[in-house]
Amino acid sequence: MIEKGKIGVRQFTVLVLMYTLGTAVIILPSLTASYAHANAWITMVIAMLIGIGIVFMLNCVISIDWKKNLFELSEHILGKWVGKAVSVLFLTYILLLTATNLRQIGEFITTQVTVETPIQFVMFIFMMTSLIGVRLGLEVIGRTSEIFFPYAFTSLILLLILVAPEADFRNVQPVLQEDIGGTFLAVIPTLTTPYLELFIFLAIFPYVHRFKPAKKAFYIGVIIGSVILTLITLMCLAVLGPDFTARQIFPSYILGKKISLANFLERIEILVAIAWFFTIFFKITLNFYVLNLGMSHFFNLKSTKTLSTPLAFIIIIMGIILFTDIIYYNEFVAYYAPYYSATIGILLPMLLLLVGFIRKKKKKSKVG
Repeated sequence: MIEKGKIGVRQFTVLVLMYTLGTAVIILPSLTASYAHANAWITMVIAMLIGIGIVFMLNCVISIDWKKNLFELSEHILGKWVGKAVSVLFLTYILLLTATNLRQIGEFITTQVTVETPIQFVMFIFMMTSLIGVRLGLEVIGRTSEIFFPYAFTSLILLLILVAPEADFRNVQPVLQEDIGGTFLAVIPTLTTPYLELFIFLAIFPYVHRFKPAKKAFYIGVIIGSVILTLITLMCLAVLGPDFTARQIFPSYILGKKISLANFLERIEILVAIAWFFTIFFKITLNFYVLNLGMSHFFNLKSTKTLSTPLAFIIIIMGIILFTDIIYYNEFVAYYAPYYSATIGILLPMLLLLVGFIRKKKKKSKVG
């Protein structure tokens, strides 16, 4: 294996949780509400249950040989050339995902925080920070996530607590009386971020100290992250209303502006911004790390650092030219990304699982 560093189970749990929240914490309520309206929180619950099933499948895949990362496992199961072809599909998806996530944080900062700052500058600074993390290695990424996790987690919990007095749950009633079809249809794009992206952790598993506890940690991180996403979606609906939530690009950020306690504590949307900076940073950094890991394996390089700098600039350029604005990106996520993500995030892991199971069964029959 190229990577020599190791992370603990707790660090793995934190990384999974931060990745699950990632970009979803600020854009998913709008995407879900645009389909399911007042039932968007129910869509989130359904997506969470399916997401847990996806985690189960991924745990089964890595159990074939947990000492091999995603790219090594692909070649081990499918053979060298077919395995490399599948690795190319994984790497292409991860490259596009990293570029779009980088564009998202650039759009958010330049439209909501510092409106006069060029988006190219924001994307450059953010990508260079991730580059430093990748070059320092997985151990440093894991330790850093433990340091910043309390700030992100506390910010989101405070948001939910402080905005609760503004909630009007008549906005989410009656439950499932209208647009039931939209409620279930919304599950498809909702799964795209983050559940269909979780295959990324198949590349991280071999570097966790203990395998069996790591499988459990995978569930814990996804479930906690999913519950937070569901609660934030519910609060967006209850406070902002379904129609307003669907029209906003960053409804979670708008939610923070609604906080008002005794006309003293108001407009603390910075809580959402802080949480999102941390969650999306670790999502981009993990994606970028796995991209470097896969490229190094594909080209048989001795270090993940070799291609990190040119890849960083490629991602910045792609983030600038791929999407004209965040609205176009949201349309891509809603209408096109689910099919692409399902192919990479479900069908390819299922292929690995099926072929691995058949080969294992044949091997046992020969031994018998």
